[in-house]
Amino acid sequence: MFFVGEFKYSLDQKGRVNIPAKYRKATADDGSGKYVIVYDEEINCLYVYSDEAFEKKFVSIIDQLSEAKKEHRAYMSMIGENATDAVLDKQGRITIPPIFLRKAGITKDVLIIGAFTKIEIWDPAAREAFKKKIGGPNAKAKLEEKISGELHSGQS
Repeated sequence: MFFVGEFKYSLDQKGRVNIPAKYRKATADDGSGKYVIVYDEEINCLYVYSDEAFEKKFVSIIDQLSEAKKEHRAYMSMIGENATDAVLDKQGRITIPPIFLRKAGITKDVLIIGAFTKIEIWDPAAREAFKKKIGGPNAKAKLEEKISGELHSGQS
C-alpha cells in the first residue's frame, strides 16, 4: 500500500476532512477504517497512518525501548503526546482534534499529500514555507541529487 498525489480540501466546522477515496481504498484491507494522526513538530504537518502502518513504524521501535532510560521515556512521551486515533465516518472523513489543528496551523483549507507510506495534511501556507526552506522551486531536484549521492556512497 502506498499513497501518491495531492488533493485540496477544506475542514468542516467540526474539524473533519475527507480522506481521498483512493487512499481509503488503499487502507481498506483490514476494513477497520482506523487511522493514527501524528503531528510532526519538525516540519509542522500532520501525518496520517493506517493503524497497521503506525504499528509497523512505531510499535516495533517502542518495543525495543526501555522504561528505565530517561531518553527512551522522553521519546515515548513525545510520540504519545503528538499522536491520536481517528476513525473514518460513513462519509469518508476523519476528525482532527482542535489541538492538532492548532499545532499544525490549520484553520480551514488543507493540502492532503501522498507521501508513499503515509498521508500528510498541511496548511497550504505552511507547505509553501516548507518547500522554500528546503530548497525553493528546485527542491525536489536538489534533494534527489543529495539523496542519490548518499545512497551511492553508503551513507543513509
